[in-house]
Amino acid sequence: MMRAGDYIIKQGKLLLENKQHAILCAIALSIIPFASWLSVALVVLITLRKGPGSGLEVLLPALVIHSVPLMILVPVESAIINTLIAYIPCFIAALSLRYSKNWQIVFGVFLFQAFMGFLLIQLMVPDFIATQFNQFKSLLGQFQEYKQLVASGTEGISSFILAQLFFGVQMLSVVVSATISLMFARSIQAKLFKPGGFKKEILEFRGGRISFLVLTGILLGSYYEIPCAINLLPLILFCFLMSGFNLAYFVLARKKQTRLIILLFLIIFLKPLIILFAFIVFGSLDSLFNFRLYLPVRVTEST
Repeated sequence: MMRAGDYIIKQGKLLLENKQHAILCAIALSIIPFASWLSVALVVLITLRKGPGSGLEVLLPALVIHSVPLMILVPVESAIINTLIAYIPCFIAALSLRYSKNWQIVFGVFLFQAFMGFLLIQLMVPDFIATQFNQFKSLLGQFQEYKQLVASGTEGISSFILAQLFFGVQMLSVVVSATISLMFARSIQAKLFKPGGFKKEILEFRGGRISFLVLTGILLGSYYEIPCAINLLPLILFCFLMSGFNLAYFVLARKKQTRLIILLFLIIFLKPLIILFAFIVFGSLDSLFNFRLYLPVRVTEST
């Protein structure tokens, strides 16, 4: 029996060889509930391998078909915006990865897109962020079990900051979804054409000094309650969280101590705030000193 991974790789190869089949699959996946991320991943796979022209040939039909069911449920403007958010950020990130082969630049592209999204909303609908947060609070207030949680969670924090953070978390969710599709497509491409390349790219991911300067600026801006900085704060912290987690995985993977990796996940579940904060700190330090340059020698000596 063919393993699931081998089946996916085989299908990926077929889709790359047959453009019409790829378009039909992207369209079909775009209207299946909870499968639209696979449609995005398919668009990304074509873009990574064959370039923006071929990617657009698959992207445009998927965009149109994906928006049709949404137009039945929500206003046309909302359906179009949701569709564009689902596909366009990941498509742009795929182009940056194709030409740069650098995940640091990919994250920078995501950060820039989030910044532009914030600016567009501030220019076109400046009250949108506050309005949707108030609607969210009203919705939670209808449930008795959440009333006390909302009251205690907002104590001592202004509604303005909470609204900006809430919108920032929404931006982060879009980036995480796009990253999942992008990583899935990249892994298939690597297995087909460059085995081991995807793992090498991921293990080399770190923040970098420019990212650290951006983090410092966003932290300062958040302290002075600058809306854009507060919006981007969850996203930049997520970047350094992933950098710190990647550093931990790099160390443990080289030592081949699988039990320690499992233990690490257990500790995260038991003490999430402390461990996640530690990952952010380690990721920030790694962006300045690049511990990977020193770890291989030490690991070799210890094994």
